[in-house]
Formats: sequence, C-alpha cells, structure tokens
Amino acid sequence: MKCTVASTEMERIAILRQRYDIFVEEFNFLAPKEENKRIEYDEYDEHSLLFGVWEDTSLIASCRLVLPNSSFELPTLKAMVIDAKKLDRLQPTAEISRILVASNHRIFKKTIKILQTMQKEINKIASEHNIEQLIGSVEPSFLRLLNCSKLPYQAIGPLQHHIGPDRYPIVLKLHDNVTPNKEYP
Repeated sequence: MKCTVASTEMERIAILRQRYDIFVEEFNFLAPKEENKRIEYDEYDEHSLLFGVWEDTSLIASCRLVLPNSSFELPTLKAMVIDAKKLDRLQPTAEISRILVASNHRIFKKTIKILQTMQKEINKIASEHNIEQLIGSVEPSFLRLLNCSKLPYQAIGPLQHHIGPDRYPIVLKLHDNVTPNKEYP
C-alpha cells in the first residue's frame, strides 16, 4: 500500500472518478456536475493536491489537500462555525477534504492502516509547503475512526450541517503530530 500525490492526468481522473462513485452514487452526498461525465470536482480542485492510496495498481482510497490561497477562504472556514479559541487563524493552514476509502477496503484494521498511510504522506507534503495545521469537516463516527488511527484530530466547533450528514469542523496541529503516534498492527 502506497500513498502518492497524483502526478499524471490518468491518476487525477482515477481519483475524481472514485469520488464520483462514492460521493455521488454510493452516498448521494453530491449531485453530478455534468451529464455523462463520471467525475466529481469543484472550484477548489485547481488549488489542491490529490492523494491516492494504491494497492498494486488499484486505487483504494483518496483525498485532497486544499492549499492556502489568498484568493479564497478554505471551504471549512467559509461554511462552518469555528470556535475561535480552538483554531489559530494566523498559522498557515491547509484543508483535507473528500477523504474516502473504496467500499471493498472498508474493514476496520485496513481502514486504519489506509488513514495512517495517507496522513504520513500528507504530513510530508504539508511540511514542504510550510503548513502548520490541517482542517476539515467529518462525521462524528469518522472523527472516532481518525482518533482510533492515532491521528489526534480535534473538533473545533459544534456538530453542524455541511455536506452530507452533520459534521464537526476539525483540526490537526502538525507540530503535535509529525507521523501517526503508533502504527496499527
């Protein structure tokens, strides 16, 4: 299992197709953007790095890292109520979003290993971009899964509606977590 940033158009399309299959078709969180075009994307993708977790040649999980940009506010900061005491808005911040694991790989121990593998690569890339903290929004059950994965994301606001089911805005301060605390067996 290996996590990499998409470096070819073929890898990017595979990730966007996987997002369509899961977020549009399986979970019905999002509406299709274009008729007969089985990819899921939005305006933040052009300012993002797409990460894929590959097992041999199969894409088994993916996410994106929306990099900071002076021309827009990060999606979670724009759309959710954030507790000002829990987030340092002066720190360089990127956003993890569109996190997903293919249905045939959603087995507890394997999902934990996938999330740890993904986080390790995200931390490396974030460090290269001088990012100090990562934010996002997740369902309560996914926040518990992140914490079971020894990835100490913390809620930084109340449970609220964002995309799909209600979610918490979350943060991970990278100086507290360069790599997962413990690899899951």
